[in-house]
Amino acid sequence: MTFDDEWAAVRTVAVERQETRMRLNQLPADGGGGTGKKLHVDSAELRGRAGKADIVRSDFVKADNTATKETGEVAAGLKGFRSAPAFKTFSTRWEAQMKYVEGLLANAVAGGLRESAAEFDARERAEQARHSKGGDKSGNGKDRNLA
Repeated sequence: MTFDDEWAAVRTVAVERQETRMRLNQLPADGGGGTGKKLHVDSAELRGRAGKADIVRSDFVKADNTATKETGEVAAGLKGFRSAPAFKTFSTRWEAQMKYVEGLLANAVAGGLRESAAEFDARERAEQARHSKGGDKSGNGKDRNLA
């Protein structure tokens, strides 16, 4: 078998695998595989989820405060040991990582959900205004006044 023949065979197998993966990453045209429930998201749902993210962040901060307090007691008991500086490094990194996660929960998760809710409301108001001005109500995106 020549190199070109071997390369063609390997390439064919790779393409078949890729096509299979791509087929698995999509739903069939009938939308099968689901529970039959439809996704319904509105700004109230998004704001509700943001509120839940705030609760998670609050619980996270409380747990972190407890852990930090208790590990602080360990640090006091390590004075004079060679591992004391390593524990200080651990503690410093821990604090930085916890602040990072708290920031993600506050800004990226809860903040992002609230921002999405505001954008959703703005789009809804724009659509409502467009339709109340005599725009196309069929939903095909064309305005009768422009035709």
